[in-house]
Amino acid sequence: MKKIAVVLSLLTSTLGYAADFSDMATVKRVTPRYIEVNRPISSCQTTTEAAPPKEKGIAGAIIGGVAGGFLGSRVGKGSGKVAAGAVGAAVGAVVGDRMQNDDTTADARNAERCTQRDNYQRVQEGYITVFSYNGHEFEEETETKYRVGQKVPVQVNAIVDQTN
Repeated sequence: MKKIAVVLSLLTSTLGYAADFSDMATVKRVTPRYIEVNRPISSCQTTTEAAPPKEKGIAGAIIGGVAGGFLGSRVGKGSGKVAAGAVGAAVGAVVGDRMQNDDTTADARNAERCTQRDNYQRVQEGYITVFSYNGHEFEEETETKYRVGQKVPVQVNAIVDQTN
């Protein structure tokens, strides 16, 4: 056990030891630090547009023609039955087509269209501060705006060399 303690004490005495302490440094320069931030802008417009037209079909005309022809043939006598059937079929076809394919104008509807564009802004995010300590300058990013010439506390980590 004594051998380990002696070896550790020899190592620390030859390598030196570290010391942490507080001291004061002087502020040499303070520069604002900026970043680019995108804050997009949206703009929307409401427009009125016509609904798309309906597709036309022929089923109404066919059913109307058959029904009209059947009813028309029941009306007349003799060769008049054929003429009444033909007229009934023609009228039934037109009525059936009109019922299925309503020609009224399509309803208008509101449509909202939105666009988004970039909006980059330069935003300050802290400071780049240059400090002077013991003849050396070092630069740090800080949130605090120090004044040039101001004395500020710094934490110093020094290794004392005892090899002499």
